[in-house]
Amino acid sequence: MRLPKPELDDLTFEELVDEARRLIPRYAPEWTDHNISDPGITLIDLFAWLTETSLYRLNLITNEHTKKYLQLLGIRPQPSQPAKVDLTFESKTKVTLKKNDIVSTEIEGKKIYFELTDEITVVPLNLKTIITDEVTGVFDRTSFNNEDDLFFAPFGENVRNNSALYLGFDKPADTLSLCFYLYEDDLIPPGSHGSESPHDFKNCEIRWEYVKALANEKDNDNDDNKTKNQKYEWQEITPSLDETASFKRSGRVLFKGINEWEAMQLPIYNSDTPLYWLRCVLVKSNFEYPPRIKRIRLNTITAIHGRTITDDTEERVSTGLPDQIFQLKHAPVLDGSLKLLVDGTEWQQKDDLYGSSAEDHHYILDRQEGRIIFGNGIMGRIPPEGAKITIESYRTGGGRDGNLRAGLTWVAEDYPELKITNYLSATGGKDEEPIEYARVRFLKDLQTPYRTVTSADFEYIAKNTPGLRVAAAKAIPEYHPDYKNDKEFQRDVVTVVVIPYTPIEHLEQPPEPSQGFLEAICRHLDRHRLLGTDIHVIPPLYIKVNVSLQIVPSSGFDETSLRTEILKTLNRYIHPVKGGEDGSGWPIGRNVYRSELYRLLEDIQGVDCITRLSISGDNGAKTDAEGNLILPSKISTVYSGNHSIGFLTTEGICRRKRR
Repeated sequence: MRLPKPELDDLTFEELVDEARRLIPRYAPEWTDHNISDPGITLIDLFAWLTETSLYRLNLITNEHTKKYLQLLGIRPQPSQPAKVDLTFESKTKVTLKKNDIVSTEIEGKKIYFELTDEITVVPLNLKTIITDEVTGVFDRTSFNNEDDLFFAPFGENVRNNSALYLGFDKPADTLSLCFYLYEDDLIPPGSHGSESPHDFKNCEIRWEYVKALANEKDNDNDDNKTKNQKYEWQEITPSLDETASFKRSGRVLFKGINEWEAMQLPIYNSDTPLYWLRCVLVKSNFEYPPRIKRIRLNTITAIHGRTITDDTEERVSTGLPDQIFQLKHAPVLDGSLKLLVDGTEWQQKDDLYGSSAEDHHYILDRQEGRIIFGNGIMGRIPPEGAKITIESYRTGGGRDGNLRAGLTWVAEDYPELKITNYLSATGGKDEEPIEYARVRFLKDLQTPYRTVTSADFEYIAKNTPGLRVAAAKAIPEYHPDYKNDKEFQRDVVTVVVIPYTPIEHLEQPPEPSQGFLEAICRHLDRHRLLGTDIHVIPPLYIKVNVSLQIVPSSGFDETSLRTEILKTLNRYIHPVKGGEDGSGWPIGRNVYRSELYRLLEDIQGVDCITRLSISGDNGAKTDAEGNLILPSKISTVYSGNHSIGFLTTEGICRRKRR
């Protein structure tokens, strides 16, 4: 039987020779003798033979070879990932579900299992009213919580200290589980850098409180007088769990030990029915942008695709032979979940046994097929003859099969009376990464900076701080933030100016990074800096830019609509996050040029011409002889301020625009 010949390239020896001969007139026109007797043709034949041989050898590289090469480079194909889904429970009585309790749904006759990631107590109450006490007034946001395309800011769009969010419930409970879904559709994705975990930081201080009756007012025997004279106080309560990290991300907030929760009519809101109120007070705000809530759901918790197998009692006994293989009952197996014992001693799972000695208690797991493979006595120890192999536990599941659509009906095995719904789709399930994908990921990773050498490295690493949304970063070598002008420098110092992302287009206040935000970026840069480099992460010096202009409108255009369009254009252009020529944010340190504003505004439909335009700014910004706004420092950037627009109706003073 002849050896198989895999085809990496479809060029044969003859085709390689013919291709080389066709190139001779292009590169060596003086070479005219193309007969086989010519020494040059002999060399072409030789190199064609060598090329064909190399192609054949490359064809023999299998996925296992590539996998091992990647392993030597520190790259491991990612194992399958389980999907996650948020499940909402409804019950007529109080029910407590434990961590790892199994819930299931059926798709086309196939049961798909998920496990709860934490304990949850389901309480029979409803969220009846949502009130926000903002700087601009008190608003009923209940309807916003019931519509898919609406959202609201719990502390207002213009966040101020002492704003509050009020949640009114129809019944009391000693335990309360709330899931907050934030509106993030108009935000950039949080930063990521390799496999590093997200950085946590603090950018606000909030206080949760519930209504409690004063003890000396509760002993009135007359029910009518009790309702009339009863006094209340707000009792502070600390959440036992806050996955939102004070409304920085979507997640669950859990309250336990709500004692003597009383119903009352909220003084700031007129309602006919007393409710059980829970409120969140914003004590101190340093939000980079105002949080927005899309939905608040009661009795909701995350479940993860798969189930834990603990009842695998099949008898497995070693034969003492090398390379033994044992089969698990269920597959695929989630990475790192298998616990295996040989005669009561736990053995370790490895990707391969090439680095294992004859005495190492190692084995290989084929996760997709559920096969356990032991060593041969040279690479990995052989389980002794007669040794009992025990499977204590493992988790089966994962992959794209767990990415289920929303609105399915679920069943909890031990709680048939519960109604369970997933209002959102299950997401995150991934199959095991193919070798080719891992190779491409490695090649992309080679282009990712992991060491701060150049200014671009500092800026990339700062912008991609895991878990943070950084709109812009600028590295300034040898600039110390304590200096007040740009004429003084300090060597071995790099100052990184950062701007946090904000979705707001018209800024009353520019987006200031909180101290926690700056410290998180500094910690991340510190992990990647060169020794001896002093790093400072600072906010920009914001310049409020005011534009005064006088225009001649085109005939037939309404001045009010035109004024609105001009203001919208200026607010969008002079914006630290969404401004500039390309809409990616005003470059830090760049001046505002009068000619660019002329071009920008004269392109607006309805503007015949601009007869006067002037620019001014605060914080030390000055105008030069041409009327351009010169920023005071290389750490400065701009945001749109108050603009003055005047209209002239004089005819014939505009020259025709060049289009």
